Amino acid sequence: MRRRLLIAFVALVLCSLAIAWFGTRLLAGMEANEVARVKISVQAKSINKDFDEAVPALAQQARRLDRLDRIRRSLGLRHIGMALVPMDVGVPVRVLAPVPPAVDIGRLRSPGLAAGATLSGVEGGRAWAMAAVNPGWDAPLLVVLVSREVTDPLGPAVDWLLAAGLVAVVVAAIAAIRLSTSLARPVVEATEVALRIAAGDLDTRLPEPPAGSGDEVSDLARAVNGMAESLDRSRGLERQFLLSVSHDLRTPLTSIRGYAEAMVDGTMDDAERVGAVILAESRRLDRLVRDLLSLARLDSRQFALDLRSTDVGSATAGVVDGFSPAALESGISLEVSIPDHRAMALLDVDRWSQVVANLVENGLRYARSRLHVQLTDDVGGMELRVHDDGPGVPADDLPHVFERLYASKHRPDDRESGSGLGLAIVRELVHAMGGSVWAESTPGSGATLLVRIPRTWASASEE
Repeated sequence: MRRRLLIAFVALVLCSLAIAWFGTRLLAGMEANEVARVKISVQAKSINKDFDEAVPALAQQARRLDRLDRIRRSLGLRHIGMALVPMDVGVPVRVLAPVPPAVDIGRLRSPGLAAGATLSGVEGGRAWAMAAVNPGWDAPLLVVLVSREVTDPLGPAVDWLLAAGLVAVVVAAIAAIRLSTSLARPVVEATEVALRIAAGDLDTRLPEPPAGSGDEVSDLARAVNGMAESLDRSRGLERQFLLSVSHDLRTPLTSIRGYAEAMVDGTMDDAERVGAVILAESRRLDRLVRDLLSLARLDSRQFALDLRSTDVGSATAGVVDGFSPAALESGISLEVSIPDHRAMALLDVDRWSQVVANLVENGLRYARSRLHVQLTDDVGGMELRVHDDGPGVPADDLPHVFERLYASKHRPDDRESGSGLGLAIVRELVHAMGGSVWAESTPGSGATLLVRIPRTWASASEE
């Protein structure tokens, strides 16, 4: 990354310098050519005025050439030529003074020149111009031809521009090295931390960025730290889950084994009591295994929903009533509140019964004396609230209540423990039916588990 940044910075500076250099040269050259062309045109006209007499005699040619040379030196011109152009195209042009190399002698018979115009141009780095005087209708044209070198507009500044360019490249390289090191350091640190996390060191963290920073590097650091915290929490929940499941499996298995051995040894005469204990413990094992299988099917989406318009209040009350004996045995007051009217929603009745059953079973596990199940509905949807008067859930644990493997730290020791899968199954089923779940709690005042599902209005025939 640092090498790429260095190359990119230096290449950018070089490209910028090249563009600036060639652009400056091009524009300055065009401006210099135009200035030289205009200037030499004016000079050609001025020189021509000094030679507006009639066609000179041959005897005056030496004196004319000497005069032209003095004018050339005084004006700083490279060449001054002179020619007689007869009006008859059949008569050749007569050169009175050498024609400058930059001037095409074929232009001497230009109609514009005969009309009194001044011709000019720039060729090969030289500006040229020609002006003519027509002393009479039939007299030949007296044409003065001048040329001069186009002055480099940049001059000594070229060397300074090159020196400045080299300095800019050096500065860009130094800045690129420092900047690339500064930019790459957080990425290198994040890579090292990610590798340590991948190797199993989940306690590794990046330095926490300032609270107000919102740049990409800060977001990367927060994301890596959040990933490490999530993995660490997941590992802790996994260990807790394994311990919980191991305990839940070992306890009934121990009971079943003990009573079976007693029956084999003949030390247990009450076969009916032994059978009842073995049956209860086997049901407990069956429930745990069913929870594990249900969650596995939910994860793989290997289940189908039979969605129908259902009276949610009636379906909820029927499930809650089934827990009345268990609540009575535990000394817990089980209350249910449903709307007086039919509250219809599109859901799978069996899956909804499983949702309510898991919520009530979880509430009975933590309630001290009272568990209240309430169903309310409004235009936006229906909400099921299961509130217990237990110890509540710590604020840090509230977002994780419905996660798989979660088990509360305040689980009562005198109640049958759960596997931590029931609420995870609730969340998956509710999401599949288009609803949402969350938890609310005030420590010491119990916890409330909430489920919200979309509402559908019943047709007139259903009312």
